[in-house]
Amino acid sequence: MANRSEVNLLTRLDRIPLTPRIVGIILLLSLVWLAEAFDIGIVGPVLTTLEKSWHLASWQVGLLAIASTIGIVLGMLPSGMIADKFGRRRVILFGILWFSVLTLLGSLVSNVGSLFAIRLLAGIGEGAVLPMPYLILSEFTGNRRRAVSVGYANGILTAAYIVPSVVSLWALHNYPADYAWRVPFLLGGIPLIMLIPIYLWLPESPRYLLERGQAGRVQKLVESLENQASLPHDEDLHDEVIADMLDATPHDMLNTLKALVRRPLVGRSAMVVMHLTAALILFYILQVFGPALLATRGVAISNSILYTGIMMLLAGFGSVCQGYLSDRFGRKAILAIYVGLATVGCLLFAFAGSAPVAFAAGFLTAFFGLGIFPVSKLCVAEQYPTDVRGRGVYIVEMAARGLSGIVTTYFIPFVLKAGGDLVIFLGIATVLVLLSIPFLVFGRETARVQLEYASAIAPTKPAERRLSPK
Repeated sequence: MANRSEVNLLTRLDRIPLTPRIVGIILLLSLVWLAEAFDIGIVGPVLTTLEKSWHLASWQVGLLAIASTIGIVLGMLPSGMIADKFGRRRVILFGILWFSVLTLLGSLVSNVGSLFAIRLLAGIGEGAVLPMPYLILSEFTGNRRRAVSVGYANGILTAAYIVPSVVSLWALHNYPADYAWRVPFLLGGIPLIMLIPIYLWLPESPRYLLERGQAGRVQKLVESLENQASLPHDEDLHDEVIADMLDATPHDMLNTLKALVRRPLVGRSAMVVMHLTAALILFYILQVFGPALLATRGVAISNSILYTGIMMLLAGFGSVCQGYLSDRFGRKAILAIYVGLATVGCLLFAFAGSAPVAFAAGFLTAFFGLGIFPVSKLCVAEQYPTDVRGRGVYIVEMAARGLSGIVTTYFIPFVLKAGGDLVIFLGIATVLVLLSIPFLVFGRETARVQLEYASAIAPTKPAERRLSPK
C-alpha cells in the first residue's frame, strides 16, 4: 500500500497555485537555461566568423558544429543516473561550474583541434544541465500548471539564444575578426555568478526527496508553499488517484536501466525520441547554420547573425503560448498544430521567392518550430515514474540529440554544397511530419492529470481526481 503521508504530501503539493516561491523557482531554473543558452548559442555566430578568418573546410565546420553536442550526449547518461541517485540540484550546480570554466578556457585556443576538444568537454556539463529544469518543474508544479511553468522557463531559454548573437555582432563591430570570436567565450564565465542564487534558493525536487525517504524536508517545503497560498495544512487530504498509481507501480522493476527497455516504457521512449529528434533537427540547423543559410540569400554576415537571434527571441514567445494552450487544450492537439505550422514555414522557406514570403516563413518556423520545445520536452518527463525519470529523460535526450545534433548537423555543410538550402528545408518538413505522427497518434495524453497517473506503469483508465479524508 502507498504510504499515507507520501500520498498526503503529493496531494497537497498538486493543489498549490503559482505562489511567489514557485515563481521564484521558475525564475531560478530560467537562470539555469539562460546560462545554458549562452554557452550552446555561441556556436553559430562563432562558426560564421571563424569559417572565413580561419579558412575552414566543410569537414572542419561540421566537426566544430557538433563538438558540443557530442559532449552533451556523452554527459547525459551518467548525469541521469547521478540525478536519480544523488539529486537533481547537485547535477545543475556541478554542470554549470563545469561548462562555464571550460568555455572560459576556450577563449585561449588557437587551432581547430583545441577548439573542438574544449567544446566537446564543455558539452559534457551542458548535457548534465540541459534536461534538468523541465524535469524538476514536472515534479514540482501541479497538474494544471506543468506546461505553462515549463513554457515560461523554456521561453526564456529559447529567447536567450539572441544574447550570443548580439554579443557576437557587437564584438564583430568593435574588434578584429581574429579576436572578436573570443569575446563570447570570455563572457561564458558569467554563469559562474549564477551558482550563488541557485545554491542558496533552489530546493531539491519534492518527488525525488520522497523517493529517498526524506518526507520531513518535503513537509516543510509544502507547508511553506501552503502558507504563501493561504491554504490549510490538511494532513487528512488524500488523492485516491495518486494512491492508486503509487500502488500500481512495481517499484522493484524500476531499480535498474532494464525498466527502460521493457514494455510499456520502451514504446513510450521510442515515440518521444522520434518526435524530439524531428524538433531538434530544425533547432540545430537554424541555431548553428541559420546565419550561413541567410548569408547564401545575400544577407550580410552581421545581419544574418542578428536575424537568427531575432528568430530565437520570437520562439520564446511561441514557447510561452504553447505552455498555456497545452494545459488548456491538451498536449497532443497543440503539438499537432505546432508541427503543422512549422512544416508550412519550412516549405515556404524552401520556395520563398519574395521578401513577404520569406518573412512569413521565418515567423512560422521560429514561433511554431523553435517554440515547440516546452511540451515536447515535458511530454518526455511525463512518460516515466519518479524512480527512473532522470535516467529516462536523459536517455531520450541523448538519443534525440545524437541523431539530430551530431549525425544530421555534421552533414549539413556537405548538403548545402551539394543541393543548397532547398533540400535542407524540404528534408526538415518531411522529418517533422513523419517522426511526429507516432506520438501524436499513439502517445499518451498527459495534460491536466496527476504526474503519478501520467507516468504510471500499469494500464489505467482515464484518471478522475478523487479527494477524500483518510
